Amino acid sequence: MRQQMAKAQMAEAWPPVATCPYVALERPAAPEAWPLVFQSLDPGADRGVRLIELGLDRVVLRRRVAGVPMKLDRPLADYEGLAVALLDPEGDDEGVAIVLVHADPALSVTLYSAPHIDDVVAEWRGWSETLGLPMLVTEADGTRRPAYARIGRLTVAEIKARRPRRGPLKHRRPSVYRRRAAGSSLGGLTVHRGEREMIARD
Repeated sequence: MRQQMAKAQMAEAWPPVATCPYVALERPAAPEAWPLVFQSLDPGADRGVRLIELGLDRVVLRRRVAGVPMKLDRPLADYEGLAVALLDPEGDDEGVAIVLVHADPALSVTLYSAPHIDDVVAEWRGWSETLGLPMLVTEADGTRRPAYARIGRLTVAEIKARRPRRGPLKHRRPSVYRRRAAGSSLGGLTVHRGEREMIARD
């Protein structure tokens, strides 16, 4: 409860000016750690920043324009998914970002950005699983499609047929039948019949 009150107070406070050009949010492991409250660059807002409250079911954006506070509250279901974007599409910068995409670009939210692509796939998949939204692939014409088929929040992978055996292994006996060694033959042992057994007595 105290943590939620602190987050609410933070959300109402005006955020400081951003000092880092990259975003690196830590995904909470426990449900009570949500929502995440963080700031993001916004050229159209006063001081160039806005405050974002990201929950598992809603996204709240706060900013000030000409001193007037504004608040937008949208269900998470309104967002299309997570897409990877270049920070500088026209230049040589290799920086990338993971964006929570909305049909209105002004409502899209950057959840991760870095000057390299080293961790982008892991972050992309992690945010998709956490928020239950699809990983989006951007086509050459700018349209987006899910990277994998989905049924609700469940990602469905393509079913792969079992690879048939080929060549000399095709008719090989399964190894499970070869794990026990064969017993030795009794043909070479001497069997004594009709003889008395000698017992040593004290």
